[in-house]
Formats: sequence, C-alpha cells, structure tokens
Amino acid sequence: MKLVRFGPKAEERPGIWLDNTPTPGQASILDVRAMAFDIEDFNAHFFAGHGLARLANLLREEHPALVPAAGLRLGPPVARPGQIVCLGKNYAAHAAEFDAEIPDAPIFFSKAVSALNGPYDPILLPRAARRVDGEAELAVVLGRRAQRVPEAAALDYVAGYTLLNDVTDRDAQRTGRQWYRGKSADTFGPLGPFLVTRDEVADPHNLRLFQRVNGHSLQDDHTSRMLFKIPFLIAFLSATITLEPGDILATGTPGGIGSARQPPVLLRPGDCVEIGADPLGLQRCSVVASA
Repeated sequence: MKLVRFGPKAEERPGIWLDNTPTPGQASILDVRAMAFDIEDFNAHFFAGHGLARLANLLREEHPALVPAAGLRLGPPVARPGQIVCLGKNYAAHAAEFDAEIPDAPIFFSKAVSALNGPYDPILLPRAARRVDGEAELAVVLGRRAQRVPEAAALDYVAGYTLLNDVTDRDAQRTGRQWYRGKSADTFGPLGPFLVTRDEVADPHNLRLFQRVNGHSLQDDHTSRMLFKIPFLIAFLSATITLEPGDILATGTPGGIGSARQPPVLLRPGDCVEIGADPLGLQRCSVVASA
C-alpha cells in the first residue's frame, strides 16, 4: 500500500494512493476517514493499533470512498512522529566529501519534527542562510514499539519506507558545532510523497536514490552502499533507546551533495529540488525566500 495524507496544511486526512484508478493513467485516493471514522490519522496510535491490517480490509470493500488525486495537496505521509532520528555519514562517498573520516560506528543526530514538510511544498530559506543544500535519504517508519530488538528480527518492526530531503543550512551546521539547528529550520524536512508499506519493498538495500536540482543530477547512488544497514541500525538504537510506532529513522545520504561540489551548487530562490527512488515516488519542491 501507498499511504498518503492529503488536504490543506494542518488539516490533512489519511488516505491510500491508488494508481490507475478509476481508469488507466489516473490516480485516486481512498479517503480512509470517510470509511473508518475512528482512524484519525497515520500517527503513533494508528501504527500501534494494527492500523495497516485495517487498511488492507478497507481495500477489499465493494464501495470504497475515492477522491480524484489530481490537484490535491499531499502532506507528510506520517502525522507528527515522536522523533526523527537521522544518521550521519552512512555512505563512504558522503563521508569522504564531508570530512574524509569513515565512521566505525553509527553517528546519530535528531531533526526537529516541526521541520517536516509536504513532498511538493516550498522549501523556505531563512533570511540569513547562504549555504543551503539538500540530502536525498531513505527513511524508515517504525510500526511497532522497538526495545532491545535483535538484528535478525528488526525489519519486523518496520511499517514502511519513504523519502526524506534532509535540507541543511551548512553555515549553521558548521559554526554551531552541532547539527540540530542547521537541519531543523521550518520546511527543512520534505517527506514523502508516499509511505510504502514494507511488503511492497522487497529489499530496502536495493534502491536507486537520487537528487536533482533544476533538472541537473547531483546525487545518484544505491542504498546497497550504506555502511550500516537498517536491521543493524534498529538493533543498535533500540538496545538503549526505545523507538515508538510512527518514529522516523533517516538512513543517511550518499555522496554528491551540492555544497561539496566545485563550484558549490547551493539552493537559491526559484530552484526546483527533486528527490526520488523507485518505488517510493518522487518529491518536487520549489525553493523560496522567507518573507
């Protein structure tokens, strides 16, 4: 299933994206709340309460509540997760362009939940920001409470996968000597367009992940090149930190970021940033200056 949240900002409704419905070449969204009023949103309560199984049952009903997808705004496919845990330098090529040090253990940091943005919403550049670029990342959404999870069972705790653009203010990141502020500005976390359930992603380490700016390729790599794979990361984290349903784990970005290029390719008002991976879809965000 492809889970989406649609509607105006802060008023999104949970839905299921259906390609080629009602006719080939068209798309519709099954309005989950119209069919199951108690499913308020794709939040922690939903994932913890066997919500995915309920959605599968809704798809079997004879008269689904469908709305045309054309023209509808999509929000982040997860509603207000408890935390966004990010991974630094999880691809050797990015570690080399960052500071040339390949980590021997995972480097974690957090990104503010308030940074989350819709997959087609504009990215707002803060007034003082001069060196901002994007980072294409595969993001994992937890479907169960994870505490001291063995590595062999870790993927059983995954609800699905989505895309995150870990937009970063490089000046704030470096001068502040910490990453949280530089990565957490409002709108610096476009997420989606879809949360694709785990059963539809045969191998999360077999995905082509890319970023384009104004149609020009910056990042184009493969999730097989992660230094630390998803089962290890979940086991490593949950050994001491409890992960809750709906939490997001961003697995790091490959090499090719704009700020590491010569000359740098930095985001400017009017730019168009695309992040994609099949079958997770394509997000496309314009860049605008803050008012």
